[in-house]
Amino acid sequence: MTNPLLKHFNDPFDNESGLPVPNREINTSRVKRHTGVITSLEKLTHDTFELTVTYDGIGFVEAQAGQYGILEVEGIDKPRAYSFAKAPCLENPNEVTFFIRLVPGGEMSNWLVQPNRVGQKVIVGGPMGKFRLDKSDKTIVCIAGGSGMSAINAIVEQAASRKLERDCFFFYGARAQEDLYLLAEMEAIAAQWHPDYKFTFVPVLSEEPDHTDWHGARGLVTQYFKENFLDTNKIDITNMKAFFCGPPAMIDHGALILKAAGLDEDDIGYDKFEDARSPAPVINNSKCTVCDECLLVKPVANCIVESSMFSYRETGITSLQRVSPGQTSGAYYNTLVINSDECIRCYACIDACPHDAISPTNDLIQKTLRVSAV
Repeated sequence: MTNPLLKHFNDPFDNESGLPVPNREINTSRVKRHTGVITSLEKLTHDTFELTVTYDGIGFVEAQAGQYGILEVEGIDKPRAYSFAKAPCLENPNEVTFFIRLVPGGEMSNWLVQPNRVGQKVIVGGPMGKFRLDKSDKTIVCIAGGSGMSAINAIVEQAASRKLERDCFFFYGARAQEDLYLLAEMEAIAAQWHPDYKFTFVPVLSEEPDHTDWHGARGLVTQYFKENFLDTNKIDITNMKAFFCGPPAMIDHGALILKAAGLDEDDIGYDKFEDARSPAPVINNSKCTVCDECLLVKPVANCIVESSMFSYRETGITSLQRVSPGQTSGAYYNTLVINSDECIRCYACIDACPHDAISPTNDLIQKTLRVSAV
C-alpha cells in the first residue's frame, strides 16, 4: 500500500540520498472530468428544469448524495457548479442529473434553455463537497429553497432507498404554487420510507396570493419551521441533524434560529448556492500546511496556483508570478494562491481544507508572500 505521507512524491527514490524526488504535479485529483452529451432537458416549473447528461468513462463511483459537480460547455468562459439532483446510487449508469434554475442574465442557464441543446457536447466533473448524510440515528431536518431541492432530494432518496431508521422532516420554501415541483416524488419517498419511521414533506409558500386554493403552509420557510415545529416541540432540538440547501440568506437565518434554540454547530450542515457575485476564497498561508487537499478537489486548472509574488486590489488578485514546478528552489511552502479571476465560487477548497486555512473572509494581503498593492 502506498504511504499516504508520500503523496507529494513520485517513486523511484533518489539513488544517492535515498529520499523521494519531489513532484508537484498533482495526478490523483478526486475531481474527475468526463466528456458527455445532454440527453434530456425537461421543464419542472416555469423557471426550473431538469438536465440529464450521459458521459463517457468510469462514473463518479464515490459520489455521495448531497455532493455537487461542475458543468462546462464550449463558448462559456467558466464551468458552473450544480448539486447532484438524484442519489448517485439511483442514477442510470453513466448519467448525472441536475436541477437548474433560469437566472435572469445567467450565462449558463440562459444558454441551456435555448432550442436544440439535447445532443450538445459538454463536460461534467465531480464529486465535490462534504455535504451529505451523517451516520447518527438523529432525526433528519431538511430545509431547502428554490433549486436547493436538488441536493436535499438526493439525500432523502438515498435515505429512503436504504430504509434508514430515522425520522425525516423536509421543509421546502417556494414563492407560489407555480414554483413547486417533485410533489409526486415526495409522496413516493414517504411511501418507501422505513415502515417504523416517518417522512414528512412540508412545502411553505411565501408569496402565494390569499384568494387561491392553497391551504398549506405560508410564510418564510425557516420562520414557519421555528414557529410550528421547533417552538411547539414537534421536533426535539436535542436529537436532530439539520441539512440546509439553497440561498445564503435562508441558510443563515435557519442556522441562527437553530443555534439560538441550542443546537450545536456540528449538527448543522449546509450547501449555500454561491455565484460570481460572491467573494472568492483566500488562502491564509500562515495556517496552510501544504497538504494539497485543496488541489485535489479544484475543478479548474488555474483557480489555485503556486506563486512567488502577486499584485492585488480590493476586489482581488490582479496579477500572479507563478512558480514552475520542479524549476524553482525551496519556495513551495506559503505560496498557494487562489486566483479570483479563475475561481468559479464552488467553495470546494473550503470544504476540503482540514486546517481552516481557506475562507472568503480572510485578509487579501498575504503577509507571508511578496505582494504589491495597485
